[in-house]
Amino acid sequence: MVSLPLVSALLVFTLKYSVPGITLPAIVIIDEAENRLLFFLNFYVPFMMCCAAIYTGIFSSGFFTRGICMLLGFIAAVLCVYILDDAAVIKPLIYIAYMIVVTLTFPLPRSAIMALVTIVFFLFFECHPSFMGNGPGDFVFQVPAFFEIFSMASLYALVSAGFILLHFFMDRYIFDQQTIEHLDSVGKKMLLFNHRLQELVKQRGEEMVKEERLRFTRELHDSCGYAFTNIIMVSNAAVSCGQMEAAGAQETFQRIRKLASTGLNETREALHFIRKIQEPYAGSIDSVYQLKKIFEEVTGIRVEIEWGNMRNEYGPTVNKVITRIIQEAFTNSIRHGNASSIFIQFWELNQKLTMTVTDNGIGASVIVKGIGLAGMEERLGGVGGELAVSLPPEGGFRLGISIPVICITI
Repeated sequence: MVSLPLVSALLVFTLKYSVPGITLPAIVIIDEAENRLLFFLNFYVPFMMCCAAIYTGIFSSGFFTRGICMLLGFIAAVLCVYILDDAAVIKPLIYIAYMIVVTLTFPLPRSAIMALVTIVFFLFFECHPSFMGNGPGDFVFQVPAFFEIFSMASLYALVSAGFILLHFFMDRYIFDQQTIEHLDSVGKKMLLFNHRLQELVKQRGEEMVKEERLRFTRELHDSCGYAFTNIIMVSNAAVSCGQMEAAGAQETFQRIRKLASTGLNETREALHFIRKIQEPYAGSIDSVYQLKKIFEEVTGIRVEIEWGNMRNEYGPTVNKVITRIIQEAFTNSIRHGNASSIFIQFWELNQKLTMTVTDNGIGASVIVKGIGLAGMEERLGGVGGELAVSLPPEGGFRLGISIPVICITI
């Protein structure tokens, strides 16, 4: 794209001024051969310097390096057309090539500002050709007419505007492609993350079910089994006695009734215990360790946790709220913030449990509460908690929650 106007300018110059017998614009009649060589060197050397500076600027990554290259390229571009009388083809081609590089290599809106400044300076040297000194010998610079200046300014403006728009749409396209790739990568990682969590829930659930089954059978054996065994033994003793006096029979039935009542109460206690069994994963604060481990393995994002003075247990309800909020914070950090590290801090102060989650991602210009943050507020509202989000001065995103300890039931 940049090579086309540069090569065209070089070909036009060579064909136009290399024809034998043509009068050069800066020729001095004293020694035509010597001045002809000087004329060509006056164009070719700055032209090559301009090309070198332009292409170096294209492939440079630093803004400062590109700025130096563009400055040198501008000087070389002005020098190589300094004594040319061609204002319709060669000069515009070289200037257009330079402006293409300016508009495409520098980020918006800097490229638009630099293009405008470039046009002003190019037109300045066209209107004041003797600004850098007089020409060789008796050569007199010709100032272009107003119509030519206006045409050049319009052409440069159209070219700059066109390539600025091209730059804008290229940036949008690249940004959209990067966003799609990022979301696709995040989606795959979060799918694997959730799959690993489900496997953990299933594994811990199966272990807990097995453990509770054994415990439940022991309870039934020790309580209900003991009561029913005694009832059977008392009943067998009453049957083996044959006829029994009314007082003895009354005592036997009272004893059987007491044993049955005791067995029924212990059975109810066992069943009540089963109903209180919570979700094995989210109902434990220890699950935060598992979240951290799996998230780091799947995403490669480093997670640091500082437990402070918090307790080991806050009850299944609060434990589940904390776990779900951390899980949602992890999702936001990788999906929206593109973070590489996350820091979680717990602390209990003034009858409140606080948790702060900070990442080093890109943050946000404006905080918009979407479904994730709204879900956090709803969960916290059930335990009397509050949610606060902010953008730290050092960058990233910060999420803070507070839950009154008096609302916590263990």
